[in-house]
Formats: sequence, C-alpha cells, structure tokens
Amino acid sequence: MSDVRVYSSRSRQLLVAGSLIALLVVSLSVILEPDPETGVRPVPGDYLWVVIPGVLLMAVLVWRSLRVRVVTDADGVDITRVLGHERVPWSQLRRFEVHPTPGKQGYVVRARLHDEVLVKVWVEIMVRPVRDRDEARRIARRRADALAAALEEDRVGRLSSLLARAEGG
Repeated sequence: MSDVRVYSSRSRQLLVAGSLIALLVVSLSVILEPDPETGVRPVPGDYLWVVIPGVLLMAVLVWRSLRVRVVTDADGVDITRVLGHERVPWSQLRRFEVHPTPGKQGYVVRARLHDEVLVKVWVEIMVRPVRDRDEARRIARRRADALAAALEEDRVGRLSSLLARAEGG
C-alpha cells in the first residue's frame, strides 16, 4: 500500500479560487462607483486603506484554496481547508460517514472519532439548474459515498497493516 494518498479536486480548487477573485472584483467595482445621490467619485485616500489589506487577504485565501485536500498517511488523516487545518490520527478514528448538508443540497463526508465527535472531511454539492436538483443530489450522494468508501478502505488497510506489523515484530 502506498504510504501517502492524496484526495483533492483540481476543478474544485480552481472554482473556489475563481469565486474568491470574482468576489474581489465585484467589491472593488462597487467601491469605485460614484455616490448615487451626489455623483461624487471617491478619491484613492478614501478607499485604499481598506482595499490594500483586503486584496492581500484575498490573495492569501486564493493561495490557500489551491491547497485544499485530504491526505492519508501512516499516522492518520490530514485535512487542509481554506481556513483551517486538522489532523486526525488513525487511533482516534472509528469510521467515515456521509451526512446531508443542512440545506439538503449536498452531502458531507465526516470522520467519526471514538469519542463520538464528527470531523468534517469533505463537502460534495452539485450545482445544477432547478429542474435537475434531484439528479444533482444523486450525483453528490454517489461522489460522497465513493470518497467515504475509499477513505474507509484506506483506514481499514492501514490499520490491518499496523496490526500485522505489531504481531510480526
């Protein structure tokens, strides 16, 4: 079994990064619009003190969004999100589960720990036109189930190899 397995979606990383850039462009365009009542345009001194830190923060978020992934290795599961990072050792992990998102538009793959805590691993939401919502939910469920099954297979394989090593050594 390979020592390190990486679960990531380049298309999802690019979608999140592009969305963040689009949000930045839209908000900058609103700042640069003239005041609707007076017609006065803001001067750079009015907005640069807000825009510069905002652009820097957005650049960091875009960079982080391109690094989102789930990595499994001999020690456990390493979950890298846009705004966080979490490591779950195999010894604390009981199984992987799939739950619906709060809005019922997609599914969340969660790791259940031995102390009953659920850790979010991955969210699968398919964006479709309104007429295809049921099909989008089915696709999201299939993808979430496939990821949970792959992670569970990885967990079982790593634990059995650890047990075999412990018995043999």
